[in-house]
Amino acid sequence: MMSSKSFLILMMAGLLLGMASLPAIAQENPVPTLIPPTLAPTADAAGISDALLAESTTARIQREGKVRVGLLYNLPPFGELNIRGQVAGFDADLARSLVETWGLTFEPVQVTRQMALDALRNGDVDMVVAAQVHRRELDGMVEFSQTYYPTAQAMAVRADDGAVSLAAMVGRRIGVVLGYPGEQAVAVWRQRAGLMVTVIPYLTLDRAVTALLTGEVDGVVENRVQLTRVILDLSLVRLLDEPVSPEPYAVVVPRQDVNFRNLVNRTLQYLKKTGRLNEIHQTYFEGANYPENALPLWANVGDEAPTPALFGGDVPYPPQYVVPRLQSARVVRVAGAAELQPDAPESEKRLDALNRALVEAMAARWGVSVEFIPNSAGNAADLVAAGQADLAVGVPLDWALADRVDLTGFYLLHGERLMVEQNAPYETFNSLRGRWVGIFASEPGAADRVNALAQTVNSSVRIFTILREQDAAFNMLVEENADVVFGDSLKLIPHLEANPGLLRITTRGEAPDPWYSRTYRALAVPRNDLDFRLLVDYTLQELAYDGVWRGLMSPVMLPEDIPALEIWPGPSSYLGFNLDEALAG
Repeated sequence: MMSSKSFLILMMAGLLLGMASLPAIAQENPVPTLIPPTLAPTADAAGISDALLAESTTARIQREGKVRVGLLYNLPPFGELNIRGQVAGFDADLARSLVETWGLTFEPVQVTRQMALDALRNGDVDMVVAAQVHRRELDGMVEFSQTYYPTAQAMAVRADDGAVSLAAMVGRRIGVVLGYPGEQAVAVWRQRAGLMVTVIPYLTLDRAVTALLTGEVDGVVENRVQLTRVILDLSLVRLLDEPVSPEPYAVVVPRQDVNFRNLVNRTLQYLKKTGRLNEIHQTYFEGANYPENALPLWANVGDEAPTPALFGGDVPYPPQYVVPRLQSARVVRVAGAAELQPDAPESEKRLDALNRALVEAMAARWGVSVEFIPNSAGNAADLVAAGQADLAVGVPLDWALADRVDLTGFYLLHGERLMVEQNAPYETFNSLRGRWVGIFASEPGAADRVNALAQTVNSSVRIFTILREQDAAFNMLVEENADVVFGDSLKLIPHLEANPGLLRITTRGEAPDPWYSRTYRALAVPRNDLDFRLLVDYTLQELAYDGVWRGLMSPVMLPEDIPALEIWPGPSSYLGFNLDEALAG
């Protein structure tokens, strides 16, 4: 009779032979590491002090001249220990670039998924750059930067499978890796979407993918990057475009350390603006460019490298937090709504209608009423900074405001575009030599901007000034004073709707970005009132998840231009507010 040990050996040998017969699967070989990947936390998270910070991390790193960065050493392409004994990867190079931009010494510290956040809260590291997903349930312990790498939990299916959306997977078998984020992502997806699927767990990702290729399961859910690394022959599988769950990677910093968080965010944007972030991305992702729509650049990010000395070493706490007042007074005070005359331009009417509708939709989910502060459009952020308003609408993402208020994620994108006749051969300034370009008199500096854009392609144009915004289409189609109109997209879209089939906004052909400039509008909230900022961001994201936000955008953005609003995975309730359903009435 065969012993249990012999049977186990034969079973393992058969498994290895089976795996070897599938060359499309990359074996998950151990990655060199200095400490066990499952290292236990150095301290019980419940025992870590939540006392208010006495100083910002910016003060300490300047004093000591170094930055200790928590990194993963065993998760390529983000972080791994190379043969020279150095940590390399997208995260490692990004962290090194951040610290070198600050003129300080980079000190890598290995962390694991299990203890990375505790290492930060214990003070063992100053920040964590370790493919850390910004999950809502973690926001009570730490704070996150802007997303620097947008990825997702994706569904892989066989290439000959007819599924094109997640809904097509209803009633089918889905493989996940036991204890991996994909398992949690499927559980949340099933709960939110109300779909029934059969979940089959596996011990490793390569085993789950083997099960997919052999027909044991119909789909496998795991991080998009890791799936493409394990599946060597991508002709055998497809990744559905619709994500199972977003996975936004962000830098982790101490909670309510607003000055250090601003230093990190501004430096991330600086690295994108200078091209360094694109260089790092090309190095670790086969020459692919960094996603154009990732990491929005704020106004006034500057041409000079940000340094800790430009940011305060203190930790300014708000004199009064908004959430307790919301819970007691049941009213949110809003600055920035306009008081327009009946003959105001259509673009201003639409923008104001959007701002008011957005706030009303958010307040409905909080169960509070809205008090719009009159005559506040010109000083909205100042009113928030002074404590006279809880939030301000229509505020541009601008570093000039960062020392007075905090800004949420953006809810509106607009900027300079080119409007032409539907069948006109114009797409960019390359084809406008000698043509008349209409500009709006209400946009100072537009003529200089148009001439500068023409000069970049060794061209020259003639300028026609449109005195009234509502006359733009008439000047083009009837009076023929302008061949094209260059201006803010908010002003152009009403003309497209009023003249269907006659006008269009160009996409700039092969240009990577259809916009000549981008302005992001967000909500301003009191500085370092983190809980209220999170409540506002979560609510914006829930509106996007439900489809409400996209409907609000339709009067001010073309359908094809509406970006996918970033959503952080996690619960849809926060501090007693249920955000996933608008209250009746």
